[in-house]
Amino acid sequence: MRALIPAVILATSLFSGSTFAEPGYYWEFGMQMEGLPFAMPKQKICAPKDSKEPPVTREDDECKVLEKKLTGNRYQWKAQCKDGLMVGDITSTPTSYSGNMKMTMSSGETMSMKMSGKRLGACDYKDLTGAVAALQKKSDEALGNFCQNALDTMQVKGMASQCPKEHKLFCKKIATPEGYDKATRHLPAEALADPASGGPALLSECKLDPGKSLAKMCASSATKPDFNFVSRFCPAEQPKLCAKAASDSQLDFVSVHCPQEKAELIKAHCEGRRNTSDIEPRFANFCANSAMASDTPQADSSGSESPSITESAEAIATEKIQKGIKQLRGLFGF
Repeated sequence: MRALIPAVILATSLFSGSTFAEPGYYWEFGMQMEGLPFAMPKQKICAPKDSKEPPVTREDDECKVLEKKLTGNRYQWKAQCKDGLMVGDITSTPTSYSGNMKMTMSSGETMSMKMSGKRLGACDYKDLTGAVAALQKKSDEALGNFCQNALDTMQVKGMASQCPKEHKLFCKKIATPEGYDKATRHLPAEALADPASGGPALLSECKLDPGKSLAKMCASSATKPDFNFVSRFCPAEQPKLCAKAASDSQLDFVSVHCPQEKAELIKAHCEGRRNTSDIEPRFANFCANSAMASDTPQADSSGSESPSITESAEAIATEKIQKGIKQLRGLFGF
């Protein structure tokens, strides 16, 4: 619907008049589009003083007015625009108006808008075609940037009506491991599998079956292998990659998902090393983290924490350092 906003802006501009200046009134109008996360900025236009119609319709290359009707203070119109059919209905006074418009896209999607305006001071009315064109371009660029950024960050959820082109690409990308991983990066780990607000909800919005789509992506990621994707989304595939992860030194994956391989790597690359320089650089962090992990404070048999937990922060830090050194000595033999 990228072109909808420019068409709406054109539709809320003044009906074409003379290019010569004539007496007029300034009108300020604003619009709130359903579903947009931002409000359209208010605009000010100059309308002929003797106009019988509220300043809300315009006919040009973007929109052709099909019919209009003024009954008392109620003004109704219908216009065929490049983006679809627009229908408007407003009630006006000599100094104000309010109402709504509805755009039905060629795809069948609809967008509703509330609009209002008020008369300001006097002005010299002139044809506003050039100003409207500039406003159209500015609005088109703003929405285009918004939609492109949403696609780049894979945060297009809920934007099918405003960014149909980008949403279509979003749905294509989210069916791939790379796209699905990026689209869910902002979600906490505990919400990843939530069918209402997590990754499955994004797939459902794109009319994709979450179970089948994830199974396909997991199978593909396990074959590559893509350790990151399998680690985040594919618990059934994780054990299948442990041997490969160990041989490829995917140590983060091994540490989290592969206890047997982790123990074997500690024995092969960490234990018995007299100096840290004896450890291969690629295993340095792995060995250090494994040593510290084994030194996690435990509760005693009564269920209360060890005495060190209640000591001062300085004492706790000192004790942990001492324990860490002791543990490293046991692992590395120095």
